[in-house]
Amino acid sequence: MKSLESKTRAILASTIAMAVLSAAAAQAPARAAGPDFATAPAKGSVSAVRLLAAGPIHDGAYRAGVEISLDPHTVTYWRQPGEAGSPPVFDFSKSTNVATVEVAYPAPKHIDEAGTVVVGYDETVIFPLKVVPKDPASPVTLDMRLDYAACGKICLPAKADLSLALPQTGASPFAAVVAAAERRVPAKIGAADAKKRLSLKKAGDGWRLSVAGPGKAKDVFAEVQEPLFIESRRDGKDFSLTLFSTGPVPKSADATLTVLTDKDAFEAPAHLE
Repeated sequence: MKSLESKTRAILASTIAMAVLSAAAAQAPARAAGPDFATAPAKGSVSAVRLLAAGPIHDGAYRAGVEISLDPHTVTYWRQPGEAGSPPVFDFSKSTNVATVEVAYPAPKHIDEAGTVVVGYDETVIFPLKVVPKDPASPVTLDMRLDYAACGKICLPAKADLSLALPQTGASPFAAVVAAAERRVPAKIGAADAKKRLSLKKAGDGWRLSVAGPGKAKDVFAEVQEPLFIESRRDGKDFSLTLFSTGPVPKSADATLTVLTDKDAFEAPAHLE
């Protein structure tokens, strides 16, 4: 009997202690949650999108990113995907206390998509953002609508509507991945430097492009305004550029050439005669 009474008293004491602790926890003030540096993902059928904050304001601007993660064997597109594909369209017009948002594009790749060569990404990609507030002392909320395409066995239009209050303090866990994406963005060079590194000569119905060092050229992507588009292909050590049009073909056109080498990547202006 004594043993049973001892066990009963022990159980009763334990129950009372747990009740006291629960009451104390209920009365204790809740700890403030840390700042959110990312949104929950907006999920599509074969992709997902998040807004990432890379840290508090620095040099008058916030660093942020748009992450598009893709299922295996899925493609999304660059700003000029070629003959097929849809480029991403970013809309930040509903943001709060935002003067400008500058979207940067990491270097893409040529991808064979069911026999058609497109320009884009076939793995998770982060588009770095430079967000300049109207008032640096006031909070910033980034409100984004993104229309894009995610193409696997079939090509599906996708969209994401996301909003993120950019933290004004604290260290972001996404600072490193956004910095890595920034390093993948080709550097812009001017016309004078472009003349030193690029030689563009008429060849048949197109042009032959030679790229000077440093480094060996690995790929070239050419952009012109619609209704024109340019197909670029490796041609020995150089590259051939062929102009196509869905409308009248002009006598000349201004272009932007993005060049990837084994040393660097750069974006340069060019004029096609």
